[in-house]
Amino acid sequence: MADLSQQIEVFLRNGLRQRKLEDRLIRQALRDLRNTLAAVERVVGSSGVLAVGVNRERTIAAITSAVARSVQESFGVPQLAAVQEALAPFVGQQLDYARQLVQMAGGTLTAEGAGQLNQVQVQRLVNDAVVGGKTLSAQLTQALPATVADRVERFIRLGLSDIGGETFATYQNAVVRVTENNVEAIVRTAVNEVGSAAQQAIYQYEADPDWLDAEGLVWTALLDSQVCPICLRLDGKRFPPDYQKVSPHMQCRCSLVPWKWRNEDMRDPNGNPVAPRRLADGDGPEQPLDFKVAAKQWVKDNPNTAQAIFGKRLGQRLVDGEISFDKAVKQWSAPKAS
Repeated sequence: MADLSQQIEVFLRNGLRQRKLEDRLIRQALRDLRNTLAAVERVVGSSGVLAVGVNRERTIAAITSAVARSVQESFGVPQLAAVQEALAPFVGQQLDYARQLVQMAGGTLTAEGAGQLNQVQVQRLVNDAVVGGKTLSAQLTQALPATVADRVERFIRLGLSDIGGETFATYQNAVVRVTENNVEAIVRTAVNEVGSAAQQAIYQYEADPDWLDAEGLVWTALLDSQVCPICLRLDGKRFPPDYQKVSPHMQCRCSLVPWKWRNEDMRDPNGNPVAPRRLADGDGPEQPLDFKVAAKQWVKDNPNTAQAIFGKRLGQRLVDGEISFDKAVKQWSAPKAS
């Protein structure tokens, strides 16, 4: 049996295999998408759409519509099915971890086994995961195809339909590379959101509500140089047990965990205390930190990491005490002057 403190760290990453799962899904998604975009490229390049004439606008509209349909049929729908299939065992893993840790924190499972979702329920959980303000199913089958079609249309109108040589690199930057970045963000975010939803199913439907309390969940950020100030500001905020996590941005890695995990000692099956710790990676080779360490204090204790998160100037002002944490986050979030 793995060390229990390690199990907690694993849980806070939504399972050790999350990253492998993300990478596999992303590789598959990008491979399928590149094939789709290559077909789009051939159609646009041979369309003669730049020809001046009464049918030019109609041709552009037809190509734009065909692009959206092609991306949806050859990428969006099959990729959604692949995500559903891949995430089914991942959901089960998250349920198991949540049950273990509820019990380690002194809670009881009033309906043990109720969270063993069937295939239809898992698909619904995956489809309904909120990614970038839309459900995953909408992102893959509606929003992304429409976005790709819009980029292709703008690409055509810029006079770059004759793809080849230098203009091919422009197409790569304008359509292919940006689209691939979007797909990667969608998949990474979806994996984390589905994992969080599975965990919360245990808190809501199986854990004793008296143990969880009215304000039973707390926002928990991963403390490293990649965390964003918005998530740092949310760190430690309490939410009611039935709150459904909605990430404030794509590729959010935060978790909602029971407040008990910050407030009380965990106990292993033999009754020995196990201190819950969360992952942290600051200036030095830090070990995982106790939950009670506030994110604000961690930032100030790690000046180099603070500069990596907030930017060199703003981060140093925060560390030096010239500006409050909330004000630093506000300035970081403010639109940058062009």
